Amino acid sequence: MTTETSPMADEKRSLYGSLWRAFPRDVGYLALTGVLALVAGSLYGTAGSMVSGFGDALGSLVLFAILVLAALYLAKQFGRLEILRLGWAREPAPRPVVWRRLTATNRFVRLLEVAADPHYWLYLLYLAVVFPILGGFVVGLIGSVVFGGMAGIAVGIVLLVARADPGSDLWRALTQQPWFFDNLRLFGAVSVVLGLALLALLPLLTRGGVKLMGAVARPLLGGFRSEQLQAEVAGLEVSRSAAVSAEGTALRRLERDIHDGPQQRLIRIQMDLAAASRAVDTDVVRGKALIEEAIQQSRDALEELRALSRGFAPPLLLDRGLAAALDAVVDRSTVATRFTDELPEGVRIPVEIERNAYFIAAELLTNVAKHSGAGRAELILSAPVLGGSRELVVVVTDDGAGGATVSDGHGLAGIEQRLTGLGGTLELRSPAGGPTHVAVRIPVTPPAGEGGAEGEPDGERDPAEVPEADAVPETAPEAAAPTRDSAS
Repeated sequence: MTTETSPMADEKRSLYGSLWRAFPRDVGYLALTGVLALVAGSLYGTAGSMVSGFGDALGSLVLFAILVLAALYLAKQFGRLEILRLGWAREPAPRPVVWRRLTATNRFVRLLEVAADPHYWLYLLYLAVVFPILGGFVVGLIGSVVFGGMAGIAVGIVLLVARADPGSDLWRALTQQPWFFDNLRLFGAVSVVLGLALLALLPLLTRGGVKLMGAVARPLLGGFRSEQLQAEVAGLEVSRSAAVSAEGTALRRLERDIHDGPQQRLIRIQMDLAAASRAVDTDVVRGKALIEEAIQQSRDALEELRALSRGFAPPLLLDRGLAAALDAVVDRSTVATRFTDELPEGVRIPVEIERNAYFIAAELLTNVAKHSGAGRAELILSAPVLGGSRELVVVVTDDGAGGATVSDGHGLAGIEQRLTGLGGTLELRSPAGGPTHVAVRIPVTPPAGEGGAEGEPDGERDPAEVPEADAVPETAPEAAAPTRDSAS
């Protein structure tokens, strides 16, 4: 016969177990809190004695102002330490603080500028008032519970194992209370149980104390919501400017390339055909040569147009997805390139993210072919989940000469500018002598789901939206990611 436990009971046991697992960390935080509260109290006494030691009222006022100014700087450092301690205790971090920029050229005035920043005063309020009182209360309460629990256990043990000595004053006094003397063992057992119960509450109290300290510290040590909104607006403005600049640069470059390349060839073809038309009746050989030259010019113009069209999203990207489009890019590469597709099954990347990732990967492989002198390269495409959100990662490595840098007007600078508009990052490692490692990370917004869209059953998506990998039957989890080698 088997017994089943309810899910609620399992959840309670799991919660209590997690409290005990966090108990050492909570105790460490609260123990240091008690020490810092004592230090803050001693600083009160020291500052008070220093101010009262001045007989001159003006001197006392000047000293008090100096101490307040020093306390503002000290409070800032203490607040940062408290944020680190709360993070170590697994408490959510407060909003980042936007500190006031010190703009004065005079050093003395710069020291006084901190008084205009409200965050300094909030930090001082936390250091001078909130932390000593609240920390002392929490530590004192938990210390009282510990003392009460240990005392209850000790008294209970004494009552359980001690023998009454009728000659002692203690037992003589107890015998005057027959109800207590007759139930001595019972009171001992109750005392032990109460002491154990108090100690059993310790992880709940310590976790509650840490939670209380964090809840009070976050509004005082954190930034204002208005500051966060201003920072977000500034970031969006930078991203928008970068995106507009990147698109404008790309359009100007495309216009210049068309003007200098295919347009000139088409004009040459027009002139050759006109000359051939005039010469066909008088000089057949020359007319035929001009026509052959026009045909070759048309081939060259077609090749240039194909090269320029790579700046637009290819149909393959829209029809079969990013992995298939990059596979085609690898096929065209003049450097032997290995392509590894590590995208999880069923992950759907927004079209704009795929489009930008395609151009970035193509640009990186073009840089490898033009500048690196590499014999082999590798392209890795993945979409890991970090911090609860998914990001698209494109990694390109080569065994070339190295020394790549992000310089204005070059390909990597254009990629970095494009990534700024996408909220992405570029990581470059290219020591002299190689190898070169470039990692591009683009946040996926909204985060990609592991399957169909909300309200859309699996297996009923539009075939045009399903990457080619979705049509492959599911294999064992340990199967290697698909790779593709291209050598020209």
